[in-house]
Amino acid sequence: MKNFLTTFLSFCTFFASAQYCIFFEFEAKEPEMVVSTLKGMMDTDWGKNIQGSKSLFSLNFNGNNQATHTVQFCFQDEAGLQSFMTSWGQSTDAQLFGEKLGKFTNNVSQSINTPAWYKNDWSNDNVFMIYQMEVSNPSKYVQEFAAFSQKMAPKLGFENSSYGVGYPIVGKTDDFSHFVWIGSPDIKTALAGTKKMFLDPEFAIFSKKVSDIRKVVNTMMMVRLADF
Repeated sequence: MKNFLTTFLSFCTFFASAQYCIFFEFEAKEPEMVVSTLKGMMDTDWGKNIQGSKSLFSLNFNGNNQATHTVQFCFQDEAGLQSFMTSWGQSTDAQLFGEKLGKFTNNVSQSINTPAWYKNDWSNDNVFMIYQMEVSNPSKYVQEFAAFSQKMAPKLGFENSSYGVGYPIVGKTDDFSHFVWIGSPDIKTALAGTKKMFLDPEFAIFSKKVSDIRKVVNTMMMVRLADF
């Protein structure tokens, strides 16, 4: 944890006017120790003063990606993110807990992500279906997804959940350029809705419209384990 937080702070220089979520993805060697260590970190004065949300998620059925968990910090603006960056380097508590966390984890990736388009508040959802993809025409894809998802939301019952398109603005890899998420209150609802979506004729129409501009490279189920 300490190493990839330090790496993130060293190259984080570009921001756009939007909400930001930092993803620290890792392989947990001892999941129970990860939870207790993170709780200890967030209970310090440093953790309590972070100007954003702090959550731990498990990454389930994550294809051939070795990441099993992700810690996410979400900020409404650049000021909150900058405060986090500055305070990390200045906090002894953060450094000590970060070093301890590194004993139970293997770093996989780190990135700053921002939504291109979305509906509703994702902090209210507990389970997310995530679709990572390479998109060659982002503006067209976002337009098509927005139209499709808003048509499907009332049919499938996720009109009050969050859904949208996001992308990494710092920390991008060759693996994917964008990701889609659809939130749900629980695993049962997420799976039932996904199955219905795949069987709906509208999904086939949407897939055909975007088939030449996007390639899905990985899918996973992200489950909220704790908010701090």
